[in-house]
Amino acid sequence: RVVAYTRGDEGEGPFDKYSDSEEIIEQCSSISRQQIVELVASLRSQHVGDRENTELALLLARLYQALFPLTPNLVLCVRGGQKEKDSCSLAEVSALVKKEAEDMFNIWISSKLSQFSTSLFSLTSTAGSFLTSLPAWDKVTISETGDSGQEINSIISIPPSPSLPLITSLLSLASTIHRSHPSSFPQSLLSPTSINIFQMILSHYASLSSQALTQNFALQLLFDLHFTQTLLVSRDTKEQFSTTLSTLLSSLETNIDPFDLSVFSPHLHSRVKKAAARCVSGLGCLVPADRVAIISSYKISTTTTQDSHNILCVEPQPCPRFQLLPLSTASLAKVSAVAALSPARLQLPAVDAKKTAAGNKSPVHQAAASFFGSMPWFGTNS
Repeated sequence: RVVAYTRGDEGEGPFDKYSDSEEIIEQCSSISRQQIVELVASLRSQHVGDRENTELALLLARLYQALFPLTPNLVLCVRGGQKEKDSCSLAEVSALVKKEAEDMFNIWISSKLSQFSTSLFSLTSTAGSFLTSLPAWDKVTISETGDSGQEINSIISIPPSPSLPLITSLLSLASTIHRSHPSSFPQSLLSPTSINIFQMILSHYASLSSQALTQNFALQLLFDLHFTQTLLVSRDTKEQFSTTLSTLLSSLETNIDPFDLSVFSPHLHSRVKKAAARCVSGLGCLVPADRVAIISSYKISTTTTQDSHNILCVEPQPCPRFQLLPLSTASLAKVSAVAALSPARLQLPAVDAKKTAAGNKSPVHQAAASFFGSMPWFGTNS
């Protein structure tokens, strides 16, 4: 190492072998910085233009991230004779490498967002895309009072989950990011990614809202917007999208009958929370940190009946506790203690024979009687 050259006892001799050590260390630091800068420029010029191999950009970002932590001797060469806290050379080169790593990560994320946008555009308002876009809807029974005062029951259909192109695109993007270990990404990367995703969704749904839509399709788009707003819009970006989002929601609501909208809205919002709570784990890398805790706290109501296709809901009633059974033992002391508690020695009040006979008909009573009757030690006199 270069620093070792300056260490040692200055013995007596005709030559001062450490006289030029500071100049050598300074030159080594200068050459190391220059080589790192040239390396970064060379890799950028050769590989950044390759849009087909975007995984190479992720590999370069990993390389820049691990360059200094895995090469402590390189850090010493760049730092030179300066102390670690006062090293301007090391800070300058570290900033360059860190910025280049963030640029490589942004290139990789941009390519994945482009694929997400292409997949999202498969959601169209044409009649042929309804079967491939809309999920199976829930049927909800509502009660209304007619003009004559008679209660009328009717069945309405409510979307329980986002449209298939939207949720498929989101899950595909989240899976791709999960495979690349998003915990190692810079903190300033994932938050803008969520913002860009929501902007793409708003842009595409704005183009759909400008077309003539059926009521069912408009209701599904309304569900999608509330779903993405719940997952992707953080407290800091809420004001940024409030105007655009409210305008888009109003545009979609014009395609729905006002009376139907007032009936559908409570059921729609409850299912939005339910769908968001289901998907928060799979889309965790896209969900802002302040939204994860809020969405995870959503509780699904157990007063309503479970949907037949919902496998995530489990039995709300707890399993009954198993009754304790007596333990047999060879100890005479315990046998005598059990015998002392037998009905023969206890002064119990008289029981009506009819009630006893009626109670003996219970299956539980019969099972208990057969169990204790099979143990000769239980109820015997010592």
